[in-house]
Amino acid sequence: MTSLTSGTLWVQKKLEEIACYASAMAVATMMTITVLEVAARALFSKSLPGAYEYVSLMFVYLIYLGLGYSQRRDAHITVGILYDLLPRTARKASEAVYLLVAFLFFGVLTWTSAVSAWSNYVMGDTILGIVEVKTWWARAGIPIGLALFSLRFLTQLINLITRNELLEETAVNEFPRQETAEDEENHD
Repeated sequence: MTSLTSGTLWVQKKLEEIACYASAMAVATMMTITVLEVAARALFSKSLPGAYEYVSLMFVYLIYLGLGYSQRRDAHITVGILYDLLPRTARKASEAVYLLVAFLFFGVLTWTSAVSAWSNYVMGDTILGIVEVKTWWARAGIPIGLALFSLRFLTQLINLITRNELLEETAVNEFPRQETAEDEENHD
């Protein structure tokens, strides 16, 4: 593997991790705003202006920014009843088709969501309420998350072709599963 390739993969992994941390920060911010809103209502019978709007817009970060990292860990929900029974060559072929289609599909979604976010920025789109809340900053999270997600599909497809490595094998090699207390009980 060339130093350019390994450097690019390192940058991709770091961007996925940063996006995942940003997603976690969005959760913390949403929780803080919600707690402050509840406290303000209980103590002062007043609502925080724009609290609902900001919390609802931050869901974008919660949902989209962790997609690439979750795909890298093979942490999305899967049903492998048939897939697990297939021989390795058939699993490779089905995974190659899946990764290619997913890369193309989410690549197109990345482009269209970026165009939408840009047009909302140019238009100055807002949510009207007590406080005027701009929406472009939340909409910008969608193409960022989807770009990392589609790039992860491409990386996994390249790994499948060049290293003969299924995505679940890559995830296990990079993130070894730690045994839980339940696993230890089952070994006894």
